[in-house]
Amino acid sequence: RRHLHNWWQLALPPALNQDTRYALLVLDGKRLVHAILSGRGAQPVESVPFQGTGRPALQTLCKALGVQGAIVLEKQALASLFESMEGALRLDRDLVEQGVGLWQALRKAEGIYSEPPLLQLIPPLRSEALQKTFNLLVPDRSALVAYVIDEGNKRVHCSALAVKESGSIQAAYMHPVVSDLVSERELARDFRQHYDRINRAVESRLLRPSISVFIELGAVQRILRGPADQLGKELKARNLIIDPAPAWLQGLLGGAAVAAIASRNAKRVARFLPKGARKMAGDLAGVAQDRLKDSAANPFALLGFDPIELLLTLRSFYSD
Repeated sequence: RRHLHNWWQLALPPALNQDTRYALLVLDGKRLVHAILSGRGAQPVESVPFQGTGRPALQTLCKALGVQGAIVLEKQALASLFESMEGALRLDRDLVEQGVGLWQALRKAEGIYSEPPLLQLIPPLRSEALQKTFNLLVPDRSALVAYVIDEGNKRVHCSALAVKESGSIQAAYMHPVVSDLVSERELARDFRQHYDRINRAVESRLLRPSISVFIELGAVQRILRGPADQLGKELKARNLIIDPAPAWLQGLLGGAAVAAIASRNAKRVARFLPKGARKMAGDLAGVAQDRLKDSAANPFALLGFDPIELLLTLRSFYSD
């Protein structure tokens, strides 16, 4: 239970964690008719300086109300959203297809506005493309492993173990499924030394891992909030270990590092070139990334959107 709770808290941006305060506003047309503040209950609408649903207006509103997040609903928005969601829940669809349908109903929802604007980031997922990409990235009859280690290496912050068979996740577990083989305390004390024991334990109890990720909690926070090259720094310092890592993931991590180096070197060299050649050198900054994106080897080509760009956008919410 603790691990599940910690996964949830880790996934939430700072503006949406359990200690922050929210505003929930309801509109009738453009007129504010209800206002609720977490911890304070209903508020007189005349005391709420609502100026519109655009992001600058909502940011100003949050600051004025002393809250970290706001949700604005038009009066009929939820009824319309629930109606769209019901249409996605059909018995002849599997769970993934139903989940994608619910996701898309939320993505297309009208009359719902938020700060941070998380709904705007929902990508255009299609169940068939998602399944093909998942099959491409994760081999059948393999396990997926993820561990986050608490600060001070005292215990495991959260863990997840999953088994993929017949194209889908057949079962999901947490550390207790292998705790008799490797104790949580032992792993947390020196995960760099003992992570491979987890891999062997998972293989003996479930299936051989195809992707295993072990990372310190502080490294997660630095990657989410730090500069763009922080991932490479954490890998080099072994605060993040991905082992085993499939070829596509190794290439992606290596390509990102090469692109970052090319970008820095191109900008540095450009200062010493004639004006006519300077633009050409500067353009090298994006060449590596463009080639990766356009390449047939791009593992995300089937999805119809770039998850790397989505993650980079999400980072801004963790940096605020």
